[in-house]
Amino acid sequence: MRRLSPSVRNAAAAFLVFSLLLPISLFAKKEHTPGDQAEAEKWIADATHRFYKVDQLNSQYLLYSSSDQQYHYGIALARITAVQSGAIRDGYYTAQWQDYTHDGPDYIKLFTRGRAESFAAALEFLATSAREQAKAQQEAAYQQFQSQAKSWREASPRPVMPESAREHQVLAEYAFKQHETDKAIREYQAAVALFPTWPEGQFNLATLAGEQKDYDTAILHMKEYLELVPDSPDVQAAKDSIIIWKDRLNSVFAAAASPAGGQGQKRGSLVNVSHRSK
Repeated sequence: MRRLSPSVRNAAAAFLVFSLLLPISLFAKKEHTPGDQAEAEKWIADATHRFYKVDQLNSQYLLYSSSDQQYHYGIALARITAVQSGAIRDGYYTAQWQDYTHDGPDYIKLFTRGRAESFAAALEFLATSAREQAKAQQEAAYQQFQSQAKSWREASPRPVMPESAREHQVLAEYAFKQHETDKAIREYQAAVALFPTWPEGQFNLATLAGEQKDYDTAILHMKEYLELVPDSPDVQAAKDSIIIWKDRLNSVFAAAASPAGGQGQKRGSLVNVSHRSK
């Protein structure tokens, strides 16, 4: 039998390797994106069902817990700026995301690369949808509030805060004095939900949300504050705060969209701490 020359053998080997790798390369480039909300929710459920339980999944939040119900986790979908998967930690694969109000990324441990990729793809789809919906809801809420604020400004006498809202005011101010910022924000939110034409509540909620990097919330409530008291001495300072928060919000999304977005960040906690409980 005639022996092949080394050059021919090398060429044949290279062709064989290329042929074997080609399907993998094509698969890797295949777009892995849910077709709609329902499919994204199914991918989340399928990826987590063995070791986690999805407690609630709506247009804005994904709430889930460990299978033993010892730990509970929450993801604010509209605040996610970057999602990635594939990193291995202690033998596990992970799906990792960045909530722009957190210093470091959050992640979930999964047991196969496929589940991690499916979870990440579904989470990115849901986050994009949540962001668009939240923006539309905020615009609609602000337009509705403008007419409400106008009626309040023109009213004589102006409506008095109901007792149900005042209870939340007391709790919010006490929590602030105790440096319990998360609780203070929740109580201010409850108060203005019951009595939205409370200027101080709108201002304080906006300020605290801005300090916690929740820029969307901060912008909305500071705009509502300005609708209520357009002649206040601190109007320019309030407008300046909105400019700064919008710039910071644009910056975090611009950074996420850059080629290096989401890379090189330190390891974050497994959960959104503000939603964690035992």
